[in-house]
Amino acid sequence: MSQKVIHTSILTFIALLLAPLAHAHTGTHAAAGLVEGFIHPLTGLDHLLIAITAGYWAARAGNHGIRDMAMFLALLLAGMLLGMVSVAFPELGIGLLLAFVLTVAVIAMAIAMPEMFVYVFFGSFALYHGLTHMLEMPGHVMVAGYVTGLLISTGLLLALGSLLRHVVITRKPHAGS
Repeated sequence: MSQKVIHTSILTFIALLLAPLAHAHTGTHAAAGLVEGFIHPLTGLDHLLIAITAGYWAARAGNHGIRDMAMFLALLLAGMLLGMVSVAFPELGIGLLLAFVLTVAVIAMAIAMPEMFVYVFFGSFALYHGLTHMLEMPGHVMVAGYVTGLLISTGLLLALGSLLRHVVITRKPHAGS
């Protein structure tokens, strides 16, 4: 792999980490749900780290992690759908109940089946984050566009994590190292 590709990958990763400092998620995109949804994961360090890390981990088996990344996105979407139900029926208090259930599930899985812990961890994050995003979604955006943009952007971050794993694994040491 050429040094140019490695340097480009590293600079891309650094740029993504610095994205929150650009204040790109200002809330000024009136009725631009797709734009707000797409930009949001790029402006939050939690999104950047979890999605890139989940993509990196998903690619562990050498199959690029397509199935695991699709599952992450499906759970994110499921969380958003739960969030829509919670917004429509706020008396359900589903957020607090879901947070409790997810916490118990993560702890139980870590104890009973440590090898499954990572699946539960990333799945819990995706589900709960999707729920949170619907509950805290800016009121002026179109839901379908917001959800679509959020899923596309998160999918790209997952793919970046998978690419980073590929770069790390296929990188050859220098002759002088």
